[in-house]
Amino acid sequence: MNRLAAALVIVLVGSARADDGHGFMHRLAAEVRARLGDAAAARRPALVPPVPVAVHWKAQRSGALDLGAPLVAMVGADLDGDGKGELYAVTAREVIAIGFAAGRPKELGRVAFAGDPAVPAPRDVVGAAIVDGNAVIATVSSWARGLRVTWRGGQLVADPGEPGFALCAGEQAQLEPGKNFFGSGASVIYAARCRRDLVDAQGHPLHVRAELAVTGKLDVSVETCAAGGAPCEPAVHHAYADVGVAFELADVDRDGTPEVIYAGAGAPGDPDTVRVVALGADAKQARLRKTFTAGGVAGLAVVDVDGDRVQDVFAAVRLVGSTRVDLWRLD
Repeated sequence: MNRLAAALVIVLVGSARADDGHGFMHRLAAEVRARLGDAAAARRPALVPPVPVAVHWKAQRSGALDLGAPLVAMVGADLDGDGKGELYAVTAREVIAIGFAAGRPKELGRVAFAGDPAVPAPRDVVGAAIVDGNAVIATVSSWARGLRVTWRGGQLVADPGEPGFALCAGEQAQLEPGKNFFGSGASVIYAARCRRDLVDAQGHPLHVRAELAVTGKLDVSVETCAAGGAPCEPAVHHAYADVGVAFELADVDRDGTPEVIYAGAGAPGDPDTVRVVALGADAKQARLRKTFTAGGVAGLAVVDVDGDRVQDVFAAVRLVGSTRVDLWRLD
């Protein structure tokens, strides 16, 4: 008999013996609630606060790669489990894995999209990439189905994905036919990002979601959760203006306050600026502000590429229509 069942038996026997004929069910319910609450509290995992690390925000160019087609999305992950993460670049044709040696980028492998082309074809090629366990789910608007990208036997491989775009884990969305956005009416967005692996300064799990409206407004909402799977409660909501399609969420310095990392919403070919802003802070108080005059920011990703257990922030910069990207490390 487990402890919870034993506690219920004790409650029932004790209440029956103490019953004076008045209010037995009321006392029984109260005692059961109390015992269940005590049992749940005893089984609840302890909170583990994050351990802050020093981050010296600065932009350094790591190198350049030719992807063979323009970059439309990028994400970071350690899919091969070697302790050193990779970047996964999505183009209209392929997904390319990028590793780092001595701080310089190198191609590790690539897999091609296949199957039926998207009908109708979108006016602009757009893409998305998210991490789902040991896989990257990559989608591009020129193909009807995405790819589930993994490593198998030391080789980068891909299996057909589901129709539509995976914006967040377990969340599929469809582009409006022939368009480059999702939804209609007042719910039109370009993209979304979600993080469920962050914690606040006390160790409470956080659920963070960011949605980019077609107006360039980025809405970020945060829910604070109790350890052990208890319901989450809305905590804060913040908005940022003039945000481009390249944006990410992270807690690089592990202080319990997530950072919003985003590029500008300027026209293609215009100078672009990346900002790193602590969630809730004014954009004028950015921890990093880096302007690129020779190309726009086509992708942002956060991953530990050197195995030092500190995440690295990367920006992919390219000229309009160019297949070559310059990779910049921002911390």
